[in-house]
Amino acid sequence: MVIGLDVGSTTIKCVVLDEKDQIVYQTYERHFSQITAKTVEMLQTILKKFPDQREWRLAISGSAGMGMAESVQVPFVQEVFATRVAANRLA
Repeated sequence: MVIGLDVGSTTIKCVVLDEKDQIVYQTYERHFSQITAKTVEMLQTILKKFPDQREWRLAISGSAGMGMAESVQVPFVQEVFATRVAANRLA
């Protein structure tokens, strides 16, 4: 499964895709400047919703996401590029 996190200046958006690239979970929440705590909370929620899932891929985007991605050595995807990829897949 794939987790995409978009960590912005005021909100975190999250989407989980299954092996067929279908959305199986999504959320959009304000983080009230508690970016790390809200991210951990979201990831814990995902783990609870999919307890049998053992393999995950994670990518992070957003204005506050680059530093987070670098600090945990997770791929960072620039937002405009991510939008382009999504639009091409849906077209």
